[in-house]
Amino acid sequence: MVNNNAQLPSPLSFGAMATSTDDAVDAPCIAWNDMAAHWPLILDLLGGTPAMRAAGKRWLPQERAESMVQYAARLDRSILYGAFKDTVKRLSGKPFSRPVTLDLDAEEEPELLTALMKNADLQGRGITQLARDVYEDGVTFGLGHILVDFPAIGRELTLAEERSMGVRPYMTRISPVDLIGWRHEPGTNGERKLIEIRFRERVVVPDGEFGQKVAYRIRVVRPNEWQLWQEDDEGDFKLVEEGANTLGIVPLVTFYANRTGDMEALPPLEDLAWLNLAHWQSLSDQRNILRFARVGILFGSGFQEEEIEQGITIGPTQMIASTNPEARLQYVEHSGAAIQSGERDLEQLEARMETLGLTPFIERTGNQTATGRVLDESKSQSAVQTWVRDLENALEQAIQIAAGWQKVELPEYAVNIFSDFTITQSRDGDAKLLLAMRAAGEISHSTFLSEIKRRGILSDAVDAAEEADALGDETLASVRDLIPPTDEPTQEPGDQPQDDGGE
Repeated sequence: MVNNNAQLPSPLSFGAMATSTDDAVDAPCIAWNDMAAHWPLILDLLGGTPAMRAAGKRWLPQERAESMVQYAARLDRSILYGAFKDTVKRLSGKPFSRPVTLDLDAEEEPELLTALMKNADLQGRGITQLARDVYEDGVTFGLGHILVDFPAIGRELTLAEERSMGVRPYMTRISPVDLIGWRHEPGTNGERKLIEIRFRERVVVPDGEFGQKVAYRIRVVRPNEWQLWQEDDEGDFKLVEEGANTLGIVPLVTFYANRTGDMEALPPLEDLAWLNLAHWQSLSDQRNILRFARVGILFGSGFQEEEIEQGITIGPTQMIASTNPEARLQYVEHSGAAIQSGERDLEQLEARMETLGLTPFIERTGNQTATGRVLDESKSQSAVQTWVRDLENALEQAIQIAAGWQKVELPEYAVNIFSDFTITQSRDGDAKLLLAMRAAGEISHSTFLSEIKRRGILSDAVDAAEEADALGDETLASVRDLIPPTDEPTQEPGDQPQDDGGE
């Protein structure tokens, strides 16, 4: 099996939800069409100002009395405020500001794990880079895919030959845009078993002596075989290569950020995308009205028809005369009221987009008691933390599939992705809980200081270990002085947590 992980920017289905599809290898399945209906705006927002301008009337309607020349000029002046794209990059960057690591229950790391961590895709990209791409797909589309593949050598190799030649399995990201088809069947235990996937590839091939052209391919993977179909000059796909899948399963792992079904999801930031579209349209109107407001409109009255036909020249050495002593010529300027309203609308949209962009970082604690919150940590995870945990599970499954390719037993292991960056909705409540735990001797002084520092109550410059050493045998009464006093009443178990605005 071979996969080059190329992306195919082919047209998407933008119509209503599909109820049937063509029986062709390149025909997307019904579920893909349903998901794709939510992608056009998201893909154009990710493409920035050029993509939004290219979309034209789809996202920036033409006014009824506006000519095509005027519309084209307004479109060319429109600039996208990239809130959606920036949010996707911020959400995708935080977990991978530190490398992905492994917790291994063994003294020595197996060779396969070392190779995957350093070069997961055989293209020099480590598992951290691969994980970030898959995670970004999840943030963008609601799901991401990892295919665990094995190089096609042309003949069957023994395990000894594979290891001596350095041949090993690798992981590759498959974009949800490219994974166009899949099929399931009931398994032996009633579970849904994946029995087929179809995904698209884009490759550049020679064309004549020096030229090049783009070729499109469809790769089909089943539990016991794989096929490669390539588009010919007539636009039809022909089977050009096939081989055996010795693994016996479809080696695909799917990560979900907003799952709606098997291999199905919706974009978790879709509401933010629509707000970004509203900002695109409002900013276009704002820039258009500024064009007229900055230049006064010349207004004249009392001029004879022949005087008007002669035209008017404006300049420092020009004189405008009329035979009518009542003639008037003056500039009419915009009052600016509409401009101010437009500015307020843009500011409100930007504030709402910022809030939506931060929402996935905020811990959702609900109406929990302090004891319940400690015992059930999963209920206080932010959306981003939940996504990180799910991606860790997906990577662990992918590593296990890779081990299956080489028929090696791995020791107990766990994938770790950094996730200590949430915004708590009850920082003061956290401080009180930590103080109570410290007073009861349930946590060390160093841990207490570290957690208070992490919540922003102490400066990042404070070294928890040095502070603990300096304090020595200081009483717990003085430790309480580290918490700034508040006028708020002490929260009793069962009370609704106080919301500090997400700061």
